[in-house]
Amino acid sequence: MTQPVPNSDQVNKAHTNSDVNTSVTAQHHTLGISHNEASPGDHNHDGKNSKKLGKGKNLSFPTTANAAYSQAQMQAVIDALRTLGWGT
Repeated sequence: MTQPVPNSDQVNKAHTNSDVNTSVTAQHHTLGISHNEASPGDHNHDGKNSKKLGKGKNLSFPTTANAAYSQAQMQAVIDALRTLGWGT
C-alpha cells in the first residue's frame, strides 16, 4: 500500500521544529559561515561568504619582503601557509 505524499504546507509544518543548525550532526543545515552551517559551493574564504583564511592564526610577519628579509621571517611565512594547508 502506498503512503500519501504530503503537500508543501504539510512538509513546511513538519519542519517547524526541525534540527536546523543545532549541531554538526543535525539533519538540516542552512548555508552560511557559522560552525553548524554548510558552506555554499561558491565560497572563497574572504570572510564574507565563508570563514576568512588565516583567521585565528598567528600571521604576524611583514606584509612586504625586502632584501633584509631574514630566514626566520621567511620560515614564518612558510609555516603559516602550511598551517593553512598549502605546500604539504
